[in-house]
Amino acid sequence: MALFYLENIENTILSFPAEESKHIVKSLRLKNGDSLNITDGKGNLVEAVIIDDDPKRCTIEVKERFQNRDKRPLILHIGIAPTKNSDRMEWFVEKAVEIGIEKISFLQCAHSERNKINLERMERVAIAAMKQSNTTRLPEIEMMTYSHFLKTYGNESCDKLIAWCNNDNTKQLTHYQLNSGKIILLIGPEGDFSNSEIQEALNHNFSSIKLGNRRLRTETAALYGCVIIASKTLINK
Repeated sequence: MALFYLENIENTILSFPAEESKHIVKSLRLKNGDSLNITDGKGNLVEAVIIDDDPKRCTIEVKERFQNRDKRPLILHIGIAPTKNSDRMEWFVEKAVEIGIEKISFLQCAHSERNKINLERMERVAIAAMKQSNTTRLPEIEMMTYSHFLKTYGNESCDKLIAWCNNDNTKQLTHYQLNSGKIILLIGPEGDFSNSEIQEALNHNFSSIKLGNRRLRTETAALYGCVIIASKTLINK
């Protein structure tokens, strides 16, 4: 059964906006009496039936509710400097949602190629990926300066990691032992973090890690981090 998204699914009678209504009625050819699954992106799911197949405002009635689905064994938060090509960031968001991620913070760093990001566009990409992968968890997506990120999250009690180039004496992420139920991973821009940014993270008790012996693109490094951390979660189950 196809999965749909509505920000609020608390009421018994719900309606989709015009664009989604048209997709449901015209493209998928669903009609009155057909069943749908809808999530709010917060782990909640409802099963509902169409009671008004209006292509401009499709209305449904909730029949059953499910809470706290797809609970993640580990909370992953990635801070990443956006690339100049926004398509590469959209690709990362799509794949990260499919793998499973709690939060994505786009960072304005000293060597950033891009200091603005279309958050609405990124959220649409994330919603599409959530629906496609049939999960009920939508990550929070935000943008802030690097310093503000450290002030906001740097004092959290969790695994905090920063990946940067030319740190040959540090541990590979594949060998890192997770010590908590949450991990924050920092991925820098193509020009890497500045020395002062690295030191600022270390001052907030971030641990330096390597992502291998190859120089990776920003989005590749971030996705590699997601995959390695997800694999550690599966191994430690």
